[in-house]
Amino acid sequence: MTDTQPAGTPKFIPALIAGLFLLRFGYLAFPDLFPEEAYYWNYANHLDIGYLDHPPIVAWLIAAGTRLFGDCEFGVRIGAFLCSLATAFYVFRLTDLLYGRRAAFTAVLLAQLLPFFFLTGFMITPDSPLTTCWAAMLYYLARVFFLGKSRAWLGVGISLGVGMLSKYTIALLGPATLLFLVLDPTSRVWFRRPAPYLAVALSALIFTPVLWWNIHHDWASFAFQGKDRVTARRHFSLHELLASALAILTPIGLYLGTKILWKGKPLPSSETRTSTPEATHRRQLLFVRVFTLVPLSVFLFFSLTHRVKLNWTGPLWLALIPMLAAALVFHSKTDRPALRLAWHTTGAILATTYFIFLQYLAHGLPGLGYSHNTELLPVGWRELGRALETQQQALEQSTGSKVMIVGMDRNFIASEAAFYHTHPAASVSQVTGAHLFGGRSLMYKFWRPASAEENATLLLASFEKVTIDDNSIEEHTDALGRIESQLLIRNNKAIRILYTRHATGYHSHLTRDR
Repeated sequence: MTDTQPAGTPKFIPALIAGLFLLRFGYLAFPDLFPEEAYYWNYANHLDIGYLDHPPIVAWLIAAGTRLFGDCEFGVRIGAFLCSLATAFYVFRLTDLLYGRRAAFTAVLLAQLLPFFFLTGFMITPDSPLTTCWAAMLYYLARVFFLGKSRAWLGVGISLGVGMLSKYTIALLGPATLLFLVLDPTSRVWFRRPAPYLAVALSALIFTPVLWWNIHHDWASFAFQGKDRVTARRHFSLHELLASALAILTPIGLYLGTKILWKGKPLPSSETRTSTPEATHRRQLLFVRVFTLVPLSVFLFFSLTHRVKLNWTGPLWLALIPMLAAALVFHSKTDRPALRLAWHTTGAILATTYFIFLQYLAHGLPGLGYSHNTELLPVGWRELGRALETQQQALEQSTGSKVMIVGMDRNFIASEAAFYHTHPAASVSQVTGAHLFGGRSLMYKFWRPASAEENATLLLASFEKVTIDDNSIEEHTDALGRIESQLLIRNNKAIRILYTRHATGYHSHLTRDR
């Protein structure tokens, strides 16, 4: 589309990109798993074609990584890192196609610096493959719309299908594509050609494993992500959505992005040094607007009555990154000093923060203790796993029976206890969740139904004492031990208190009903 000569690309940009990749790669093996990562590792140890709360790609990636590198943090996270490489490739190709090689390098740098994209390239969640598929679909759509490449519809179909195996959010690109076809006269010709319809059919074919799983599980996943979300307690979160945009794009990114989307001015031709027609610039702007604002509008509407989580909206900003990069490369001379200072300052702050954050998680910082909120900052899970394993073994010796560890939160304790067991793969059958007592533990209800634990001996674990001092526990068991507490410590620094209690003679139905 535009001049792709790399001349003029500052040499420090590729070096910064490489440095950010190396920073993540160098720390993959060290910090404890985030609770979500440990939960998805349990996915991989119950390998399937579908799950209650997410499609299966994240489990398949973790399974591949741990088969190659073992049940360790590096093996769990390597899939996220590889996804970030693939995302960078597609961001580069998309931006190169639209705005040229100079902007493409800057776009890749932005896709490494912005917080959501940095974290999804380090922490393995469904957002990691989703982000890659989102970037890939945008690239192939750009090839269709701006180069007229019919074969690119094959890439669109594959990206959408694999994306749907990652996270259902990518379906929002469907109505965005349809709207672009309607609004762009040049692209309407595709309504009369078979390629886009074949792409939809291909994506549906790739998605069939999840359909099959849902058919055999009473449509549980679709209900969880659809009806259950809609019928959840009403919560106004528009301000939270706007705050998430600020966090994802940074203040300067949000300012510049809003200016581009609102004012809609094409890039100044005197600065781009290209012969790109004005009409093409307008089509590029339409592409960015449609593929950013259509998904965003869905979340804006949803936020009026429901909570919208920060990570839900992360990938939608991929469509804006190429134009942000182009605006930075080709901005007017009057704006250049202020923009350069703002972005250089932002980049330096972000890169420094990432290094300090990863160093803190992996090895701690001199003179600082650790956060008690292990759900957000994963420090202390290794100690929790060892503590529960020690208590489990002691209880098994004293009772002469197998002991099941029960995490009394949603799924964090059970997931981390399994991973940080001496024998992780074997331990997945020795942990379960709070659904045994009427709580919510997502896939643990499928993996270890309450009925399967009849008469079992349990080791209850919680970070909240009140959780294991509830009358419902007594109603489901024959006998309860006293509540014990243990302070989790790392490097002679206190983390938080773990409360445990053993129970014998578990019954899935209340004892008063028997």
